Amino acid sequence: MKQYIQITYIFFCSIAYSQCEFSSLLLTMEDSWGDGWNGSTFCLNNECTTLNNGYLGTEEFCVDLEVENDVACGGGNWMSEVSWRLSDDNNNILLMGGAPFEGCLGGSCNDDINFPEYYEFSHGGLNREFYLYRPLDLQDNAPLVFVLHGYSGSANGMIGYSRMNEVADENGFAVCYPNGTSDDSGYNFWNVGYAFHQNEMVDDVDFLSALASHLQREYDLDYQNTYVTGFSNGGDMSYMLACQASDVFRAIAPVAGTMMEEIYTSCDTSPVPVFEIHGTNDNVTLWLGDMQNNDGWGAYYGTEDVIDFWIENNSCLRSEDINLPNSENDGSYIIHRRYYDCSEDAEVWLYEVVYGGHDWPGSSGNFDINANTEIWNFFNMYNFTLGDVNNDNNIDILDIVSIVNLILIGQIQSSADMNEDGAINIQDIIILVNLILN
Repeated sequence: MKQYIQITYIFFCSIAYSQCEFSSLLLTMEDSWGDGWNGSTFCLNNECTTLNNGYLGTEEFCVDLEVENDVACGGGNWMSEVSWRLSDDNNNILLMGGAPFEGCLGGSCNDDINFPEYYEFSHGGLNREFYLYRPLDLQDNAPLVFVLHGYSGSANGMIGYSRMNEVADENGFAVCYPNGTSDDSGYNFWNVGYAFHQNEMVDDVDFLSALASHLQREYDLDYQNTYVTGFSNGGDMSYMLACQASDVFRAIAPVAGTMMEEIYTSCDTSPVPVFEIHGTNDNVTLWLGDMQNNDGWGAYYGTEDVIDFWIENNSCLRSEDINLPNSENDGSYIIHRRYYDCSEDAEVWLYEVVYGGHDWPGSSGNFDINANTEIWNFFNMYNFTLGDVNNDNNIDILDIVSIVNLILIGQIQSSADMNEDGAINIQDIIILVNLILN
């Protein structure tokens, strides 16, 4: 969600290169909202520029690619809307990203550059767009994480803002960044039922579910371990997917998201692990909600009401509050509210960012955590192979013993529920035995 336009005017004098003795590179700057970069700057070594206004701008740089050159982008108020790319004279993209970004170009930097790949996907009579990032050493049957942009945002912008590719490289999973469709105002959105989108008919639940199935088949990704996170409107969409597509998306982790009234009241789903990160001073997706629709988005519930819904839905019996280390002087701190001992082990977590705003922690606002890392750690709790009950990467007689023990103590574990009926019993043992024999 986005409530207002904040414009910052920055005076910038560009350097014109009459002659470039090295490589002439073109920087293309984009802003998905169309009001410029709101204070974000792009710097290549000691030369910096910005997009003062509008959707698109360019700047030329003269760069020695035989040596390493420092590249950075960030510092603005709406970094989730920022995206950029550097290309050479032949229109080859050398580097791309969003904000925040810190990296380098040239020299040995070029050795390990791995870009998300752009694709198109036909669905519902529309040509939908997405980026797919696969680490260079990605294994077969790897997990898949969807990252959804906010209202007026873009897939390319979320690549930089979420920095999920870094975590994917470290942990071996694929990342999909889809684009929403454009509304009458020209802004990308996910159709969760905002008041000004009542005439929009696009079915994003079906689109994202179909895209997940396509990626699982096409790139041998794990259908059991597919997850979704999103910022703002993308967080709202995550909740909608949990309600309507829990058979596709195993767990969700909205950031600054909420449940619209219609989604809340109609949600009827099996237990779904939920992890919400939300600032108490969020001035867009209000912590207390807006059931009177004062801001024009439509009626939506407050953060604590949403968390209470999932606590009840998942039948969580116990809870604990943990104050996370307040290591940064950013004016906010985080309380981890954990609800556990839940049906199907589907825990509910809330990172309450006290005094935090409408931000993705680690990229803007709070810097005590990196939201991307915390989100993957939560998803990884539910990352399993059906039948590998003892989680040793083998399916054998030891897993049969583990299932028997689970039955004796009356405990539910997803990897042991071979027929996925929500119960662990002799039927699961029979299925596992047949799997091992075959």
